[in-house]
Amino acid sequence: MVISAPSGGGKTVVRSGLLKLDKRFAFSVTCTTRPQRPGEVDGRDYYFVSAEQFGKLRKEGKLLEWAVVHGNYYGTPVKSVIEVLKKGRIPVMTIDVKGARSVKRLFPEAVTVFLLPPDLKTLVQRLRGRGEAPENVSVRLETARSEIKVASGFDYLVINDKLPEAVREVAAIADLETRKTGRNLDKVKAFRKQLGKKSHKP
Repeated sequence: MVISAPSGGGKTVVRSGLLKLDKRFAFSVTCTTRPQRPGEVDGRDYYFVSAEQFGKLRKEGKLLEWAVVHGNYYGTPVKSVIEVLKKGRIPVMTIDVKGARSVKRLFPEAVTVFLLPPDLKTLVQRLRGRGEAPENVSVRLETARSEIKVASGFDYLVINDKLPEAVREVAAIADLETRKTGRNLDKVKAFRKQLGKKSHKP
């Protein structure tokens, strides 16, 4: 599951709420060259790497997707996603819209969710509330304009007004997706095989 949103749209807090709500989900940690913010933990929130380290990962093909956002590099290590899948859990990626498109191209079965704040006023308040400088707020709002233009390319849209409701809606999307026939053909085939046994008696 890929969750994208304009900066300040709440993808990180929605992701945290989702992990607390449902044990099926596990965070697929991304790496970034941006400075570590207060309260963030390396290896939990992001893998904080240097530009040189990031470049090496990219050249070696170890990133599922990568992008430059506000002058910093972000990328999803392939290993991080594979480890979650091997455990039988749903990887949750919080990445920008370009990264979401990259993941969808490589993994068409991935589910993409776009989070949208209820209004512009709320978005500005959230950006200011996390300590963004006025000039940074302007830059992020400009980026938001281009990001929102491609929201129609996502599988689902969730309005992130009240956090608990937004988290439940994203979890409900996962419930629907896991019940799609195309994702459960092995169960259908197994049942058909049982019906095909000659020893079967009504």
